[in-house]
Amino acid sequence: MRKVVLIMMSLLLLTGVTFTACAKPAAPPEGGALPTAPAEKPAPPKEGVVQCIFASGGPMYPEYAEGFGVNPFLHYLYAATELHPSLKGKFELKLYPNAQLYNQNDAQTALASGAIHLTYGGAHFYEQWNRAWALLHAPGLIDNYPWFMRAIETKPYQDLTKELAGKGITILKWMGNTGDVYVFTSKRCTKLEDLKGLKIRYFAGEPQARVVTALGATPIFLPYTEVVTALQTKQIDGVVTDITGGAFFYELARYCPNMLPYVWSIQPYCMACNTKWHESLPSNPDLLNPGMREAFDRVFDGIETWPFYERFQGMVFEIWKGTPGTFIADYDPAEAKRFKDISLKAIQPIIADIDPKYIQAIESVR
Repeated sequence: MRKVVLIMMSLLLLTGVTFTACAKPAAPPEGGALPTAPAEKPAPPKEGVVQCIFASGGPMYPEYAEGFGVNPFLHYLYAATELHPSLKGKFELKLYPNAQLYNQNDAQTALASGAIHLTYGGAHFYEQWNRAWALLHAPGLIDNYPWFMRAIETKPYQDLTKELAGKGITILKWMGNTGDVYVFTSKRCTKLEDLKGLKIRYFAGEPQARVVTALGATPIFLPYTEVVTALQTKQIDGVVTDITGGAFFYELARYCPNMLPYVWSIQPYCMACNTKWHESLPSNPDLLNPGMREAFDRVFDGIETWPFYERFQGMVFEIWKGTPGTFIADYDPAEAKRFKDISLKAIQPIIADIDPKYIQAIESVR
């Protein structure tokens, strides 16, 4: 199955990602992966060269969902450093995937401090700076990516984005929903009550933890590099995750083959850079002779990946359904409404503790 999945994902990647700029990306090195830096501490850049250090907490290529959102931008940026006159010979891209420098949570604080210059992020990473970000991934609130994008364009969330930039993280591009979030368990579950007593790993902060508790399960937070070991040793009985990447990364068909078909939340991801580093890039707003900052930004303006995610998720669902040993409970509209009601009740203390303008902004663009 794995070989089939990789082939199908590769085909979808070729057809699903839209490049709207003119430069042709350079061919990746043999094997298809982007060049990576060694695991030791990054060396200082050459004199007169701007160094861009990208670090991620997990594998980027080729079979994990975030890789399909991130890799097109990195390939294109890699190509631009070889081809674009504003970047060629002046910009050095160094990649550190697979937690060579940081796990993904620590990568966010490293980004804010300027220890690295570029990484991918998401609303659940940014709630450590302002809890209002938690509403964007809280179970029961936002049902789809277009709704999320409408919310992020409201004045309260635009102001929150500017506040985040003031704390060191500039969001360059929201890439898409890397997958709707569900709960997967080692035990056969057909209704919400079946989750009672289970130990469930969650990944996206306090809102998910509260909903796990409200369902009668025990919430366990683990970095995703530790999830498979915890499943193997039965420290946890299930995971809250997206099917898009989690199905493969966590070997869900092997350890957690049972799925309840009720969406917890979406999972928007973005590309972000260190604010001071970004502002230090030489700038020239002339469209015909852009500076390094403008050339760098155009890499992220020129690609749309979220339509790919939508198609990819549907494909993975079909593969999951056809995999021996997996199980998806029958969808019950009444149970779906009950799950939403339980979720909204569970997160009320969070909503009550956040300036009401943020929940009003989300509701205003429903």
